[in-house]
Amino acid sequence: MPSSVTNLLIIIVTVIIALSAFAIYSEFFSVQGLTFVQEENVIGISKIVQVTVSQVSFKGLPPSYNYFNVSYLIWINSPTKYVTVIPFVASPLVNPFYIIPNNNQNAIILSSTPNGYTTLNTNFFIFSNNVYLPQQSQLIAKINGFYAYNLTSNRSYILSAKVSNGQIIMLWILYYYQGKWYRLDYTYLNPSNAGIGVYVLSGSGKYVGNSKNTNFKPPHQVTSQTALGFGLWFQLMPNAPTTTYLFNLTITPTNNENFSILAWVIGNKLYVGTYDLTSNKYIGQTYLITLSPNYWYFINFSLGSQAKLSQEVNFTIYNLSSQKPLNNSILGITESNGYISTVKFGSSSKTVVISQAYFVTLQNVNGLTNFYNVSSTIFKNGPLYNNTYNYNWTIVHSNNLLYAIGYWYFVYPSYPPSPTLPGILWYWPNGISKTNYPQIYYIPEQGYNTYVFV
Repeated sequence: MPSSVTNLLIIIVTVIIALSAFAIYSEFFSVQGLTFVQEENVIGISKIVQVTVSQVSFKGLPPSYNYFNVSYLIWINSPTKYVTVIPFVASPLVNPFYIIPNNNQNAIILSSTPNGYTTLNTNFFIFSNNVYLPQQSQLIAKINGFYAYNLTSNRSYILSAKVSNGQIIMLWILYYYQGKWYRLDYTYLNPSNAGIGVYVLSGSGKYVGNSKNTNFKPPHQVTSQTALGFGLWFQLMPNAPTTTYLFNLTITPTNNENFSILAWVIGNKLYVGTYDLTSNKYIGQTYLITLSPNYWYFINFSLGSQAKLSQEVNFTIYNLSSQKPLNNSILGITESNGYISTVKFGSSSKTVVISQAYFVTLQNVNGLTNFYNVSSTIFKNGPLYNNTYNYNWTIVHSNNLLYAIGYWYFVYPSYPPSPTLPGILWYWPNGISKTNYPQIYYIPEQGYNTYVFV
């Protein structure tokens, strides 16, 4: 009897253990099955998601243009009704798979409307969560404090970002499923591949400055026996295989004995000269400096009796980092008082680029400080800074010591650059009047511009 009871108890215990083990394994495989199904669902969605991106458009941010506002039209095709995205700017790694959001986000999503693109006012939130990969629910990152956007699938949006040269834009596409955030997909955009930078003039048409057009009285705003200053920022791209002109300024004096003041490049050597158009001979010419390609240089010249340069032109050249002139040279000229000057910048050969230029004419010797300040302003602010406001302020506060300031700004941080561009001229309409406010006249361009990316 005891033996029978013992055997029965053993059988009952065995059955209980078997049932318990079956329950445990059933629960385990149920959980695992649910996990596998969950993972397969997310992986299946991630395989179907597609992102379509337009070409980049961009605009530089002044004054340095080291940063750019760039934008792309994006279209996310997903089997889900909505997707969540996190856009951010990052420095590139060898494998963008491992780039995660950190530091400044510098990227937003805009919505398309019948009236254009507007900020998403209600479809964004601050994202602070773990993000997993669909495969094996592997944790990829803990994200804190980044803007995320809920987007409707199969609809166009604008991705806008602020980037510097070399940075890329990342776009994470997220999906919330069964209590977890998964990164379904990611893409990255490299604005530098689209030529992010600025367009700078390589060649222009002619600008004819004529004091008669502005009802100016002699001595005139374009040329003067008192003092005339002229200068520009430029950069040599490749070495010039043939003679390439940097500028050619032709002056028509009152005696009609025209002459030109010009600069040109052969190889990487810069020359300056003065040329008598009546006799078709150089009055003087000289080598000025050997240029380093892709470096910015500032060249200017001045002439006029009040600048102690009677029938002479003083050329000076600097580079971007120099505080003192790299070289200077004085060449002779003929009579310099006249109504008209014609200037042409650069060449269509795209050997040199010119970012901006100016001229200034002196009215009174007491204004020499104002006169030279026009040159020092453009030099101090560098090749890309737009000095329009500074020159407007300078002529307004010159107290009639300057006749005029002319200015060209040849930097275009967006596409396409302007085929023509007038020069801006601020001048005193009656020369010696202290009651008249300076006026603005635009020097039209005759011809078309060519540009180069820098």
